[in-house]
Amino acid sequence: MTHHRTDKNNVHMARRDTLDGYIRSLLNERKLRFSSPFVISAVGGGGKTTILVNLFQQKYRTRSILTTTTAMIAPGHRDKTTNPCEEFCQLDDALLRISASPPANSGVWYGKPFSDFPGKYSGIERDVFDDYIRERREKDDSDLIVLCEADGSKRKPLKAHAEHEPVIPRTTDLTLIIFGCAGVGKPLSDPFVHRTDRFSKLIGKEKGERVEFDDLITLLRSGHFIKGIRRTSRVAVIFNQADLLPDSLSSHVTLRKWAEDALAIPSIDAVFFTAGAGDAHRTEFGLVRTETDSPLFSAVVLAAGLSRRMGKENKLLLPLGNKTILEHTLAQVLKSDIRELVVVLGHEATEVKETVMKVAGTETPPTTIVKTILNRRYESGQGTSVAAGVRHLGDRSAGCFFVPGDQPFVSPAVMRTLAESSEDGKIIVPEIAGRSTSPALFDRLFYEELEKLNDDRGGREVMDAHREKCIVIPITHSDERVSLDIDTRDDYETITCRDS
Repeated sequence: MTHHRTDKNNVHMARRDTLDGYIRSLLNERKLRFSSPFVISAVGGGGKTTILVNLFQQKYRTRSILTTTTAMIAPGHRDKTTNPCEEFCQLDDALLRISASPPANSGVWYGKPFSDFPGKYSGIERDVFDDYIRERREKDDSDLIVLCEADGSKRKPLKAHAEHEPVIPRTTDLTLIIFGCAGVGKPLSDPFVHRTDRFSKLIGKEKGERVEFDDLITLLRSGHFIKGIRRTSRVAVIFNQADLLPDSLSSHVTLRKWAEDALAIPSIDAVFFTAGAGDAHRTEFGLVRTETDSPLFSAVVLAAGLSRRMGKENKLLLPLGNKTILEHTLAQVLKSDIRELVVVLGHEATEVKETVMKVAGTETPPTTIVKTILNRRYESGQGTSVAAGVRHLGDRSAGCFFVPGDQPFVSPAVMRTLAESSEDGKIIVPEIAGRSTSPALFDRLFYEELEKLNDDRGGREVMDAHREKCIVIPITHSDERVSLDIDTRDDYETITCRDS
């Protein structure tokens, strides 16, 4: 993520909510898109393990997995000096089962145990974790929630990241940044702060000075805790141990002010003040944006072409099962994590627009905007349609997929994998079955160039001009049709025979 500005005007209308309510709202939102495991990662100090174990025991989905990408104490380890889970009256039996591979049912997934630290286990490699989640996505696994501890704090309420931290999975859907309020009002020293030198530099205070709550807001504004969070993850801040704040700082008026200060940072979607240990953990106060300010991904579907290689028929309007080819393409794109869709019309624009409106009326999630625009120069080539689509993208668009309208099996899960790999100033290209294919994902840095295209090469002209900025992502998918486009009558007959 690259948003580090702070602007009170960016605090949209916010609603009161609890951490539990917020997570349930995100899970409900996911039901409107493609089926996938839901991943929550936690970083910071002041109660990561306790919060993750508490969330595990909420049984948000049929199966829950607790894991780490760094190191973690086993929830069932009996040692009050090292294990925060001792505060739970009773642990779910699944938290006592530790596996070295992803458990088929609810359980704990760890690496090897530490030989010199009883009860402590090493983490799972991030690439192994992400590969597992993407494999489950391909299988449409909507029954799984995974809770991952992505850094360590040596059980201190406050911390700063080391260079190698955090190790947040790319597949994370929600990142929790956790601060322990037990460190507020305490000296900036080793008993309360992990990595005091770095923490001191970030907030502009000397060691030994008192850490005030405003210093935590300063730390958030610095962008330090946004490090390692992918553009595809929502971000919530948890000020835990709020019951340890002095009475003068714990009124709802004060908590709301601090929550609004944190929500003025665009990359943050929700803020919660939580309290209580173990089973008694609860939300004291919480604010959630009614509209996320996280980076917005767009898609341009190119539906303006003449279908010259197909013959006289408009291939986009040909039947494929009980829908047209274009209906399939649009429905798949709308299931992805985009929040803006622009469909470019041209050839047989009236008929094509009717199809778009039919799909948009039934398949569009509430958080997605659909636009149709007419490219009057469509006969000049695909580049003119790419340019026309880009000109109508919203100001908040962080990156855009370009999807041919004749790609009816385009995969929302593959699009998510590309978005997870997106970076400022990069073009992300999928490689499926050994060849580069669409949809490519262009960062907004290239929009100005894309707007100037006027020939038949489309976005490939920009890709060829910036080969050093292209990142090719090899993707394995069991359905080889995900990259298939239908150009000729033979292509169409082959796919309809297979699909029947």
